[in-house]
Amino acid sequence: MCTRFATEIVLRRTLPNAPTQIDISIIPDPTESTERRESLLAWRPKGFDKTASLSKIALGKIFEQAERAIFGSSSRENNNIGEKHANRLSSSILRITRHGPNETNFAIVDIPGLVRGNEANSEYRTARDLVEKYLRNMRSIVVVVIDVVDLERQEIFQMLDGLPDEESRVIGVINKSHDWVFDLIRNNPSQSRKYLKEGWYGLRNRQPSEIDISDLERDSLEEDFFAGGDWISLNKERLGRHQLKKALIKMRNQHIKSSIPELISEIQHKLDICMARINELGEPRDTNQAQFNLVNGIAVKYSQMAYGALNGQYKSLSKDKLFARKLIRDDLDLFHANMVAKGLQKPFSTEIQDARVIASLSEDDWAASIMEIPTYKWIHETINRYRGKEDAGDVNPEVKNELWKQQTASWTGIATQILGHIEQTVHGVHTAILAEACPEKDQRSKMQDWLQDASIEASEAARTELKRLIGDERDAQVFTLNPAKMERQQWYREARIHAITAQCKIDRPEIGLPQAAEPPSKVNRVNANVIINTIIYGNPELASILNTHDSLAAYFHVALYRFIDNFAMQVVERHLLGPCSPLRLFT
Repeated sequence: MCTRFATEIVLRRTLPNAPTQIDISIIPDPTESTERRESLLAWRPKGFDKTASLSKIALGKIFEQAERAIFGSSSRENNNIGEKHANRLSSSILRITRHGPNETNFAIVDIPGLVRGNEANSEYRTARDLVEKYLRNMRSIVVVVIDVVDLERQEIFQMLDGLPDEESRVIGVINKSHDWVFDLIRNNPSQSRKYLKEGWYGLRNRQPSEIDISDLERDSLEEDFFAGGDWISLNKERLGRHQLKKALIKMRNQHIKSSIPELISEIQHKLDICMARINELGEPRDTNQAQFNLVNGIAVKYSQMAYGALNGQYKSLSKDKLFARKLIRDDLDLFHANMVAKGLQKPFSTEIQDARVIASLSEDDWAASIMEIPTYKWIHETINRYRGKEDAGDVNPEVKNELWKQQTASWTGIATQILGHIEQTVHGVHTAILAEACPEKDQRSKMQDWLQDASIEASEAARTELKRLIGDERDAQVFTLNPAKMERQQWYREARIHAITAQCKIDRPEIGLPQAAEPPSKVNRVNANVIINTIIYGNPELASILNTHDSLAAYFHVALYRFIDNFAMQVVERHLLGPCSPLRLFT
């Protein structure tokens, strides 16, 4: 099996004054990896001048380089390895194309030989797949070159039986002598073992010693060969390469003639596609004014669509992916949900949690039990770590700042991720609007390149703004003028007292009884809330922890929504949707 991959020799006619050139490339096997396909597509033979002629030496070097590219540098060494599953064939194709004014549009393909085999054999599958690929091409002419050893081993005949146009596409070639070969060349419908309408032709192969002889010498030897022995009993018009060439030319002409109606239809279809593409380009624009009118028209259409997309006026927009305001609102809603769900490193304690921990315990154990709740414990440890000259119950002002930085550590990641989503949304809307406003691909690509710098600047400005915004929230003082902060902080304290009181009344009803000596009837009942408040906030250390907790929790509620709103307005609206937005560049 000397042919290890298919080789296409393609001849293409060019304009009369064009030079004759030769292009050589490899068409990769479709099953190759992406990296491998790119490597084979980029392959070109080294040391080959595309304007030179294809000599035998040059052609030999081309095949050697192609074989190394397709099979690897060790392909020759591995060629004779007798491994059962070693595939010595490839579905990649070497294509040699010669362009020139004197060429006839034609292509010849040499593929690996096919014999009856086993589907489990990879070489057999490769060879069969290649044959089927070219048989499916209804415009191909099949030249069957058979092995005279055993006609029944020629699986190509079984494959040809399924061709609907076998009679007009198949011609046979025999290059060795044998008794039954002569019957094939005679091609008697009633006696031939394989009758072909276009017939069988006998050829004489060059001998190894004749590799360097000229074509004239080769023809002379062939003529002498067929002039002797049993060959003289055969029709001379079925012997020799010149007779085969005449037959192939005749078949080609008949093939072309029968294909003309289909060719005309195909040409018309392609012409319609071409004209449609030309019409999409609009009027000719070979002057500055025409070019200005084109760009101005695109800008006007883009601006109108962008205005509707940014202002929620979607009547003039054809696709949901153009609804910029809706898509960005979805992104901001996701940002809000993520900030609420993931914006805290440590969840603040609740009044219910506090009540359940201490209500059933003795008052002496309340402080210790509360300070074991994870959030309070974390605050307590931070207060102790930053202890300075403060009096008992006082807290170093840096404690809140440090706790706040730790609590908001996730804000940068959440905001950066959503900003990336919004940038993709804006870019997607921009690309979709530009595709509507400028259908021409090449022109649209140039405009994309032209607008790219402004789009990058807008994204960089948004990211700079976000960095500044996060710095203001995390690194500045924990401070707000919003009255909701103090109201919420007071509510946390009162809710804690009420929850603990309610739980204590269930677990310890004596909490509300008279708190004085006998006789009980002369002692007024003391409000349980007052008792609970006194016990809890009468402990300076515990009070400092609870007050710090409530202050941070109240501030978080204010700062969280302040940050969400500032992100939406200062980062997204100002830089990605505002005057410098990529969607407003034409405006």
